[in-house]
Amino acid sequence: MEKEKENPYHQFNAQILDNWKDNGVKYIKLVELESDLPVKFFELIPDSEIPDSGETIYAIGSDDITELLEPSKKIKFLVHDIYLEEED
Repeated sequence: MEKEKENPYHQFNAQILDNWKDNGVKYIKLVELESDLPVKFFELIPDSEIPDSGETIYAIGSDDITELLEPSKKIKFLVHDIYLEEED
């Protein structure tokens, strides 16, 4: 029996942030994901320095990034598996 398609996203957390800092990530881009749910989802993309319209770039050491770790019922910050593959 084949497994159902697994969710490729993980909620952003302090461990991911520390790993990115350890691996030299300088910037994080926030991209809003489309959803029919009452929750807004944002994907965090490391070392993406060129924003498209409606996207925001933050330096990894900024207070804005630390605020993304705070729990919220209406907003979720997610990281795709492909940005976690470099973890040691």
